[in-house]
Amino acid sequence: MSTKRPPAVPPKPARLSMGARKSTSPVTTPRSPLTEQPLYESPPSSPSPKTPSTGESTPVGTVSFSIPVGRQARALYDFEGEPEFRELSFCAGDVLNVLREQLAEGWSMAEKDGITGLVPDSYITYINEFNEVPPSTLAAMRYQVGGMSHGQSQIHMNGSIRYNTIIGRRQLNRFSWFVTTGVEEYLLDDGNGQKIPQAKTSSDEEIEEVSESDKHYVQSGPSWLEKAPIFKVLVHSPERRVKLGGMSEYTIFHVTSLFPGGIQISVERRFSQFEWLHNMLCAKFGALVLPPLPEKQFAGRFNEEFIQRRRRALERFINRLARHPVIRYSDLLTHFLSCQSDSEWRKREKEFEQDKILGYKFFQHVYHPEFNVDDGDLETVEKFEAFARSMEKLMPWVNEASQAHKDSMAECQRQYRRVSYSLLRLITGHNVGDGLASNNEDGAWCWRDGCQACLNLTKAMQSVSESLQSVADLYESYINDNCVPWCENLRDYSNPMNTCLPIIDMHMGTYKRYKDIADASDPMAEDENVDLETINSRCDTVFNVTLAEIDRIHDERVWDFKEGTKQYLDGQIEFYEKILEELRQARATFDDPHYSSLSQTPRETSKYEAMIDSQRPALSRPVSMASVSSMTTMMGGVVDGVGSMGSFLKRTARSSIAKTTMFEGWWGRS
Repeated sequence: MSTKRPPAVPPKPARLSMGARKSTSPVTTPRSPLTEQPLYESPPSSPSPKTPSTGESTPVGTVSFSIPVGRQARALYDFEGEPEFRELSFCAGDVLNVLREQLAEGWSMAEKDGITGLVPDSYITYINEFNEVPPSTLAAMRYQVGGMSHGQSQIHMNGSIRYNTIIGRRQLNRFSWFVTTGVEEYLLDDGNGQKIPQAKTSSDEEIEEVSESDKHYVQSGPSWLEKAPIFKVLVHSPERRVKLGGMSEYTIFHVTSLFPGGIQISVERRFSQFEWLHNMLCAKFGALVLPPLPEKQFAGRFNEEFIQRRRRALERFINRLARHPVIRYSDLLTHFLSCQSDSEWRKREKEFEQDKILGYKFFQHVYHPEFNVDDGDLETVEKFEAFARSMEKLMPWVNEASQAHKDSMAECQRQYRRVSYSLLRLITGHNVGDGLASNNEDGAWCWRDGCQACLNLTKAMQSVSESLQSVADLYESYINDNCVPWCENLRDYSNPMNTCLPIIDMHMGTYKRYKDIADASDPMAEDENVDLETINSRCDTVFNVTLAEIDRIHDERVWDFKEGTKQYLDGQIEFYEKILEELRQARATFDDPHYSSLSQTPRETSKYEAMIDSQRPALSRPVSMASVSSMTTMMGGVVDGVGSMGSFLKRTARSSIAKTTMFEGWWGRS
């Protein structure tokens, strides 16, 4: 159902014959040690001791076939070989007969249509790993088996071939999630690269200790059984540190885990340790959907804004791990959040790297009720995929709108400061120029000395200017503490298909195998050495895992959008309540008796007066109305013939009254 992007063609290995040119002897095509066997048209003249003889009246069945030389492989990509280097050309999908495997330096010797040559190992995949006929079966095919007719022998062979073709083959795309997550290996292998045997006794199995943290349970739904309560993690207080005498610099993040019951554990972690945790979890839980790790950055990595952005991303990453019902109780996450000793960290790091329960072995320790999934539940996966695709199509609108909202809040902050500084400049006469005065001896905005009315007004206006600065500060803190995290959380859902594609691919690949088993359920098609019920049961386990992950992804999305929107609205309410309180205080300054008492003391210098120059806009050059009128007439006569550009210049000239120049907007002046 999902559209898969074609995998990238692997690089061509270094030519085998180039390294051989250094030797004195020319490169020769090695001959295969295997030789083709002769055709057996009939059984030998004397019966084998193990083969019962038959009477002359008994029809003798004969089977004609040739034992293939080497191993069969299928081409994954097109390859154009160069004859001068004895390379074999082939197309994707061609079947090759590999005579010698891994000859040297990534090459093998293969034959196609009677032509022998070198082929790159990365361009082929072997197709006879699971359908090689055992020697005992070959012997039974070559010779007559105790009274069996030719028709019976032919039916047995066709059934075995049918099974091996439909059930036992590997998927050609070795880069699909169905393969890379270990699902295919889990369905077809017994753990040693062999077909699943029909039965296995306890004496044949190696008893392996499995900890409780490696056992996972799926309940009805299907959904994951939560074995540990949810906890919260804070990533805070980043510090820049140096070592090796200043030769190396890095940033440390404090990670504090808040467990139920008031338990807190704090550790220090570098970004490389977060990266180690992510890589180890991907190796151990490849079948689960893990949150992405923020990307590395070298340029500006000690910039304060970048450090805070990384801190928030790491906090979202580690909290999503803590909310995952399986990852939450894993030894890897517990070790990461609690280990405070460097020596203990290195010791446990080696133990985790030697962990054997990786890849497909994850499925071996998943326990679920029988008949928990009805026939693969394909409808749920199809609806899930359709929803993810629709969400991916609509999320750009949300991200663009949220970013525009954040930008508008930043613009409001700048405009509040601009109004504040302009009022302060007006009532103080800051840098008004020589020979000009805006204030009397009491600092009041008036030319009269001892004017109490203007002193009251000046001090009240100064209070308003300072209140507007406080409002601008509220905007700045709101943007950093509320608006930016909200936008970043939304951007995490920009590409939901990247998150959902592994689960969809795993489920659909397993479902195809499941249907192949159903189609091959004819008893004549079953291989006596393979238990189809075991493969069917393993398909059911994969279905439980994928559907439990789909259920978890659903709950994660609900939680993220619910909590994110609640925090956004709570932040908006708190933000505007603080603004309202600030504006009410500024308004109360104009009410008696407080307003009348302002003239009892001289005006004090505001702390914002020193910042006026840094916020001062470019001075406007006065333009007379006559010059503007003549300029407009001139521009209208000159540029009327240049189409839309002329109209634009005319509009700009007319709108430049009381501004500096008509090109002011181009130069970015305010």
